[in-house]
Amino acid sequence: MEYKELRTLEQAVNTRGSKLWMQMNDNSKAAKRRQMFVSENGGMFRQEGRYWTWLPPEDLLNGYWLKNVSTGEKVFFQSMTEFGKQHGLTPVKICELLNGKRKTYKGWTASELRAVKETEGSHVKAKKKAPVKIAIAKQATFQHTETKQIFVVDNINQFAKLNNLDAKAMYKVARGKAKSHKNFILFNPLAQTGD
Repeated sequence: MEYKELRTLEQAVNTRGSKLWMQMNDNSKAAKRRQMFVSENGGMFRQEGRYWTWLPPEDLLNGYWLKNVSTGEKVFFQSMTEFGKQHGLTPVKICELLNGKRKTYKGWTASELRAVKETEGSHVKAKKKAPVKIAIAKQATFQHTETKQIFVVDNINQFAKLNNLDAKAMYKVARGKAKSHKNFILFNPLAQTGD
C-alpha cells in the first residue's frame, strides 16, 4: 500500500501557475476573489513584488504587527530579527513594543499588545494542520464474467502473463477506462448479479 499526501490549501493557492493562484493573481477579478477567499478561509494576502501570497490564519497568530507612526501603515512580519535588520531595529526593542513596555521606537509603534509570558521563552505557536494522507491500494479485484470467479491481483503484469491477457488492457479495466477484457471485468461487490 502506498501513501500520498494531498496538497494543502496553502500549497494550492501559493503554487505559481495553479488554478487558485491564477484566480488570485492573474485576472481583473483577482482583488474580489482574494476578498471572497479570505472571508471563507481566514488569513490574509500579502503582496510580494508583483504577485500575492496567502498567509493562513495560523501564520497570522504566530506573526506580529507594527504600525509606522509617520505613514500609519500596518506591517505584518513573522521574524523579529529579519524585520529588525530591514528597518534598523533590534529584536529586544521590538519585543518591548509588542509587550507595551515602550510606546514608540524609531518611528514604530505596536498595532496590538501581547501579554508578557509568565515563564521564560516564547509563546506557544499555533500549529498548522498536517497534510491529509491517503492510502493508495496497489491491488485490483477482477471477476470473470462467465465463471463468476473473483481474482484479487497484486501485480497486474504478472497476472496478465499467466492468463494470456494484455497488461495494458487490464490496467485500463482496473482504472475504469475499459469495461472488460477477455471476459474479465472490475469486480464491484455492490453490483447485482443475475443469479
